[in-house]
Amino acid sequence: MPPNAAPNVLPLVDLTVLSHLEQQLGDPRPARAFARDYITAFADRYLRLARSVADQDLPSALEAALSLRNSSTMVGAGRLAALAAIFEAAVASADLDAARRALSGIERCGLDTINELEARYLAPA
Repeated sequence: MPPNAAPNVLPLVDLTVLSHLEQQLGDPRPARAFARDYITAFADRYLRLARSVADQDLPSALEAALSLRNSSTMVGAGRLAALAAIFEAAVASADLDAARRALSGIERCGLDTINELEARYLAPA
């Protein structure tokens, strides 16, 4: 994400990222499986973020943020990756209030991202 870009200007899902992954692998099935696994794992990733902040466990919060940011980037979910980076920065500066405030946006964006992946990428053509 460019340093001054607001997350809401980024696309929920950039399908060119998944298309590129399909091309790299020479087969769409692994990329589609990755997208399905990403969707399945979102609830656990979000719970790890929320739980680590509630427990004031900064190392766990940072690990959870990195996991969400990296997997979101890999699936083309730029907006969610940007929100995870904001959460990550808050945790890195030990600003748990800012991290807490970021959670609702991450949850909402995550659910929107899941809907977008299901409708635009995983739905039968």
